[in-house]
This record gives sequence, structure tokens and C-alpha cells, in this order.
Amino acid sequence: MTDPTSGREISSLVAGDASDVDTAVAAAKLAFETTWGRFGPFERERCLALLADLVEMNADLLVELETLDVGMPLSVARHLNVHGTARCIRYMAGWPSKISGRTVDVGLPIPDSEFFGFTRKEPVGVVGAIVPWNAPLMLAAWKIAPALAAGCTIVLKPSEDACLSVLALAGLAREAGIPDGVINVVTGTGRQAGEALVRHPDVSKISFTGSTATGVMLARTAAAGLKKVSLELGGKSPQILFGDADFDWCLPLIANSIFLNSGQVCVAGSRLYVERKGLDQAIDGLTRYARSLRVGPSLAAETEIGPLINARQKSKVMGFLKQARSEGADFEDDPDIDSAGHFVRPTIVFNASQQMSIVREEVFGPVLPIVPFDDFDEAIHLANDSAFGLSSCIWTNDLRTAHRLIPRIKSGRVAVNTDPLPYPSLPEGGRKASGYGRDLGEEAIEGYLETKAVLIRSA
Repeated sequence: MTDPTSGREISSLVAGDASDVDTAVAAAKLAFETTWGRFGPFERERCLALLADLVEMNADLLVELETLDVGMPLSVARHLNVHGTARCIRYMAGWPSKISGRTVDVGLPIPDSEFFGFTRKEPVGVVGAIVPWNAPLMLAAWKIAPALAAGCTIVLKPSEDACLSVLALAGLAREAGIPDGVINVVTGTGRQAGEALVRHPDVSKISFTGSTATGVMLARTAAAGLKKVSLELGGKSPQILFGDADFDWCLPLIANSIFLNSGQVCVAGSRLYVERKGLDQAIDGLTRYARSLRVGPSLAAETEIGPLINARQKSKVMGFLKQARSEGADFEDDPDIDSAGHFVRPTIVFNASQQMSIVREEVFGPVLPIVPFDDFDEAIHLANDSAFGLSSCIWTNDLRTAHRLIPRIKSGRVAVNTDPLPYPSLPEGGRKASGYGRDLGEEAIEGYLETKAVLIRSA
């Protein structure tokens, strides 16, 4: 593993394989059937609440690990990622004692008989979870916390590109009193460790966050074992800027929606549609704002834009920009920063069109293409004209416009006059090629439960 700022190697990890997955799943299965399976709801709540406390107490360490591992600036690692991790775990800690079934008034046409019906919510069992490299600590918590709250145990495979903070989180779980075998981390590649985890017969549920292409292959593999699956996949989330919006106020927020963590965010507002009368103002304002952002080493306190995760990702982003220019789009400044690290300058792309790959495909970098629209219906068409459906942003001062748009945008989340920041009680997930199932919120808990119907004859 390398430091994205310098390109230097900072750590090495074991390349786990199928035998390591077997060991981890066996430990998770044993814990589910014994220790964790015998913990009552208040005991699970206590452990998770203590884990949230420990995340906050060890915030400095976790921030530094996430910054070194991923390249995100210190402020992002602290305020969004580490504190977001603690908030997620604390929210999920409140759920174990709230999980319940329902009673049903049963009437069957059998003379002189009486029945009682009810449902039970039961944990699915051993969960296999796979998380990507862009925010490994927070995304690991999105899997671990609801799974444990529901009573499951988990085997988690982080990305081979960034997993130091996840390993630290697993260590804190032991301090929180979570028994051995409840949380298991297997490092390694997707081809070896990830595929073995998805195929394992003792894994009842797979929760995956990552690319759409990998998600499709994973779903096919899991289908052979009839496993429950939730997929939070790629995004190409639209931002729609109407001419009545307060441009001075909202343009920095629009920019931050894509430039946060150098654009390496699945819900990033990565394509902007601007009402034509405000197009020039938007391009000028966003370009000036992008130039004002301080690009630098991720551990420097003043840095606002850090490096991309690795040379491969930088090459991918630069390839999109080169192709966009060849297709007729343009940008004013050279996006390539020549250094040992993997830096790309925040870039506003204008003269873009809907059919360009930079508008249609997930770039995962600090790049914002702008396309104009002329009326309300065209804005809806452009926003929905995508294989993805993860998130979206609406910028307007007209409440009627916002309310008309919200039900017509085909995405898992709609943010109005804000970027789509995650919040523990609001579900996170998508539609279409952005996947199915949800992280966060009550919906996440439900994804780790089975519903059992019970019918009792009492007469």
C-alpha cells in the first residue's frame, strides 16, 4: 500500500485467500451460534455504544490512518469520515431493543377453532461485506453497525488499496467487549478473498459497496447460493441549477459536492445542468472557486484538495478529460499536477454535451462537466437520462419547483439546496445501475433480518 501524496510504500498486508475466508466465516458462524447469538438486545446496544465512544476517543489515530491510506484531507477525514463513523455506530446502537414483529388477527374457516398469529424478526446469520477504498472506515461502519445491531456476525473484506483504518476499528471492537468472531476482517484482493466470501455456503447475506461492473458479477455469483444481497454501486449524480437560485451562495456548495475527497465519492454531484440564462455566471463562478481551492499533501492542515488514491485512478481521470476535449468540451487550466503524488487539479468542464462520456460515465475525480437546459421538462429528461440513479441535487429558491422535481427524479436520494451528505437515520442507496438495498436508516436494519411467520392453534 502506498501514500497517495508521495507515492511511497507505507505498509504491506496479507493477501488473504479462500482458506482465510473459511477460517473467518467459521469464527463468525460459531460466534453467531454461541456468544453473540446469546447476547440480548441491551447487551448489543451497550457494546455498540461503547464502540462509538472508542471511535471518538481514538479519533486522532483514525484520522491519520484514513488520511495516509486514502489521501483525503485531514478536515474531511475528521469531520465527515471519523465523526460520521461514530454517529453511524451510535445511531445503530439504539436499534437492538426496537426490533419487533407484529400480531395478526387470524380467522380461518375451521369450526370451533381459534388461532393466534404473529411475526418474528430474526438475524440472517453470517454476513459477508465488501467495502471500497474511498472512505473505508465510514463504509465499514455502515455494514458492521446495522449487522451487529440486528444480531448478525460479519466477515468484512476491505479494499486492498486502503484498509488500515478498518483494521484499527476491528481492534477497537475488542476493547468494546464485542466477542471474538463477531467482527472478522480478511484483507486481500477481490478475485481471491472477495469471491471466496461471496461463494461461501455459510454466508447468508452479502452487502457490497463498489463499482457497478463488480456488483453485477457479485450478484450473479451470490444468486447461485440464493443469498440475500444489497448493492450500493456507482453513481453519476445530477445537480440541477435553476436561474432563480442564489448563485453567490450555492456555487461553492455545488463545487464542494463534487470536489469533496477529490471527487472520490459515490454520491458526488458529478454532472451539472444549468438553466441557460445562468450558464455564463455558473461557469465563471465555479471556475474561480475551483482555482481558489488549496491542493496539497493530505496531512497538511491547509489542504482542501488531496491526491487521488493511486496512479491508476489518476490515469483514468486524465483519460476522461483528454477524451472530453477531443469531443469538443473544454477547460481553462491544465488539470495535471506533475508530482510524485497522484494529484489532479479541480476542473470545470464547459461546452459539454449529454452524449459525452465525461457526462455519462463515473469519473471518480475532481471533475465537473456543465450542460445547459432551457426548461423544466428538459432538466428532468437530462437528469434521468443516465444508467445510474444514486443521488441528485436541486438548487432553486422556488419551493414549488423543488416539490415538482422531487418525485420525478429517478434516484435513491434527492437533496435540495445542499449536497447529499449522509445522515445515519436516512437510508443510502440507489436505483437502476446504482444498485438495490439500503445502508443506514431503519432500512439497513431490515436488510439484516428475516421475517418468520408463526401460526398457533389455541382451540
